[in-house]
Formats: sequence, C-alpha cells, structure tokens
Amino acid sequence: MTDDFTLCMLMNARRAARAVSRRYDRLARPYGLTAVQFSVMGAVINGAGKTTSELADGLGMERTTLVRNLALLEKQGLIKGERLEKGNGRCHVLTERGDALVDTCLPIWRKAQAELAQELGQAEFLETVRVLQRLAEVDQPEA
Repeated sequence: MTDDFTLCMLMNARRAARAVSRRYDRLARPYGLTAVQFSVMGAVINGAGKTTSELADGLGMERTTLVRNLALLEKQGLIKGERLEKGNGRCHVLTERGDALVDTCLPIWRKAQAELAQELGQAEFLETVRVLQRLAEVDQPEA
C-alpha cells in the first residue's frame, strides 16, 4: 500500500488558504489593503478592548505578524493603538477613516462570501466554515 499524499490535510489546507487569500486579495487591492489587513480590521471591530495577543489568538496569527499589520494600518491612519488602563497591553480601535474604509469594503467582502457560497452551495459553504473552525482548534491544548 502506498501513501496517498493527495489526501494530505496540511497540503490541501495550505492550497485552499492560498486560493481563498488570492481571491480576497484581488478584491481588497483597489482599496489599498490586503485581505489579511481587512481581516485584522474586522478583528479590531469585533474584539473591542482585546489586547494585541488576544487578537492574534483569535485570528490564528503569530503575534509578530499581527503587530506588523497593525503598524501598517496605523501608519495609514486606519487604526490607532491605545494603552490599556491596567498592565502594559495595547488595544486598537478603528479611526474615522478606518470605519469609512470598512463601510466601503463590506459590500466587496459580502460579494466574495456570496460567490464562494454560490460555487460551493450554501450548505457546503457553511459546513466548510464549520469544519475550518474545528480545524483551527486542533492544536489547542485541552482545558
């Protein structure tokens, strides 16, 4: 019996992530963003008051990668970092300009979501997201 590497979870997950990332990047590029930066902005919106480390965990991203993206967004005037009242952590919020850009990009993001849902079928799209969410937890230590 030979191993069938076409069934390799890692290889297939990476290929799928690259394909989806390229699609979202194409849509974000005209707005001066990458798909990752738009995701970071969404995480900032959803994670009000969360520290940089907490945002990185929620995004499944290395903290240093997130810090680099936050710095770029801050340089563009789209977010601003704020010190937390306790400890030496930082949280981030969108600026007025960042809010406006998200409002502009949301229809494009919705279009990308709808296109993928149409290509896969709504039920398979939702199941794929559910499976991806489960897979994101496979490396988490058990409580």
